[in-house]
Amino acid sequence: MKDVIVVGAGPSGSYSSYILSRKGFDVANLEEHKEVGRPVECTGLVSKRVIDMVHTKSPVNSVHGAEVFFPDGESVHVRKNEKTIVMDRDQFDKDVSAMAISAGTDLRINSRVISVKVRPDHVEVRFRQDGNLKEEKARAVIGADGINSNVRKDVFGAVPRRIVSCYQVDSAVRLEDQDSVQVFVGSKVSRGFFAWATPSGDMTKIGLGNVGGGAKKYFDSFNRRFPDNRILGINGGAIPIAYLKKTYADRTLLVGDAAGIVKPLSGGGIYTGMVSGSHAARALESALENDDLSERKLSAYQKGWKSELGRELWIDGLVQRFFAMLGDRSFNSMYRFLSRPEIIDVINKTGDIDFPSRVVLTLMARNPWMFLSAFRHSR
Repeated sequence: MKDVIVVGAGPSGSYSSYILSRKGFDVANLEEHKEVGRPVECTGLVSKRVIDMVHTKSPVNSVHGAEVFFPDGESVHVRKNEKTIVMDRDQFDKDVSAMAISAGTDLRINSRVISVKVRPDHVEVRFRQDGNLKEEKARAVIGADGINSNVRKDVFGAVPRRIVSCYQVDSAVRLEDQDSVQVFVGSKVSRGFFAWATPSGDMTKIGLGNVGGGAKKYFDSFNRRFPDNRILGINGGAIPIAYLKKTYADRTLLVGDAAGIVKPLSGGGIYTGMVSGSHAARALESALENDDLSERKLSAYQKGWKSELGRELWIDGLVQRFFAMLGDRSFNSMYRFLSRPEIIDVINKTGDIDFPSRVVLTLMARNPWMFLSAFRHSR
């Protein structure tokens, strides 16, 4: 019997597998696809914090700024001294998984989990590997199997409360400014979220997110902004942007997208997923060593990840809901405030891709009336 079965070999699953295996535990990592890292469902824009956690060859570019375009065509350019990494997400996932395998993780690809049952003294996981029905027992299970998590469905019976659907293409368009991500807001590009163009040398990642569904319809209109767009590949999917109230149960933990531990303002889940994966490994290490895998014991996991991320995700969730209500008139009004040199300076000094609430709270403290005015103009 395994010590832990980790379902899903994305960054959060592979990273928790790596930490537990390095501690000497017997870990199996089940990945439903035939290849780790495929299909790609992410832009691959991360902070240096993420790169520092992994031995990886995935970076393909770095940017220091963002050009934010408002509905009336005006834009604001912000810039940070610290670089943001544009990476090959496929390669990154493979590199995290390789770390886990090197530490002793038993990776099993093409292994789709069918059911998870928690028994008094173990967990039973049934899955199809290469088409063959199999069953594995373990002392505990980690659900790192994304928004459609079978672990969450079978053990928690919960569903994500707020979802953004995304559609993105890899395009042969080369952006003139390779040091800035382009961000677009307004009702013509997205419903409740935003659109983007991320430079990656001779390739550009172009996409958008929509609260609810219908991202493809909005993308077809948005894509006209890039008349020379030659699509090399299509990817996307759904992103949960509200975490579950409870991410632990007897012998079971949920991490990353499966738990909704994702940045609500950007939809980014790599950093938050890996942080939650590290806290899951830490909680399980103590629980396994004490042979106490009860819900009460594993509640330490949620306390851990919330101590590091909870305040940020809660504030970001409130801000995201606020911005999702704004109409074009409100965004254009906001531009007039954000384009002031002293405000851009504040953004440049306090902006952080992993902790965006810092700049939002700073701006609100400087001019709360601007946000109230935007709310009054909301649709």
